[in-house]
Amino acid sequence: MEARGPVGGLTSGDVVPVMPALRPVVPGRGLRPGWVIRLGGPGAAALGAGSLGLALLAGASRGGAWCAAIGLPELGVVAATEMGAEPARLLLVDEPGRRWPDVVAALIDAVDLILVRPAERPSATAARRLAALARRGRCVLAVHGVWPGAQLSLRTDTVEWHGLGDGHGHLQGRRARVVAEGRGAAAPRRTAWVWLPGLDGTVSPADAPAADAHPSLEVVA
Repeated sequence: MEARGPVGGLTSGDVVPVMPALRPVVPGRGLRPGWVIRLGGPGAAALGAGSLGLALLAGASRGGAWCAAIGLPELGVVAATEMGAEPARLLLVDEPGRRWPDVVAALIDAVDLILVRPAERPSATAARRLAALARRGRCVLAVHGVWPGAQLSLRTDTVEWHGLGDGHGHLQGRRARVVAEGRGAAAPRRTAWVWLPGLDGTVSPADAPAADAHPSLEVVA
């Protein structure tokens, strides 16, 4: 099979890989080319979008995919590398401003996964246009926040911080329950506990916390 684009590292029959810890919540154990993925949720649940997006970049780039991050100037390459990302396969566009749809459109045919935080809520017209381009270019579009018609939504609804003692210490790891919901093939609701990240900075499967045993447990949805 031929490569699907001038830069993209996957073939036309591939799914975009995800980390093993996230496979239980992703239909087919990988992201289907052409899908739009909505990251985070309303209110406090939006806080999980950054870590989930970073985990998607890490899993995809480590698996041979080329990725782009648009509108995320705070994205740390060091943190992404610690999480498992391959920095040589990351393209960064920090401040696209209101032209972010044009930047996304320009990169869709060149990479396998685009992580974007829009500068403003996309109009229905812009969302339809970019979704159509993503399908044609077989590129996964992972979007922070609201996106009408997304095939899959990923968010964290419960978070447990590790490393703090009785009012002192340093945050060293975060255990979170990841929730996936979608439509069509992605319709069944799935959940998984994940270190996001763990004490070593990586993403890995986690056991569910024991009930009533963790005062740092926070419900964010």
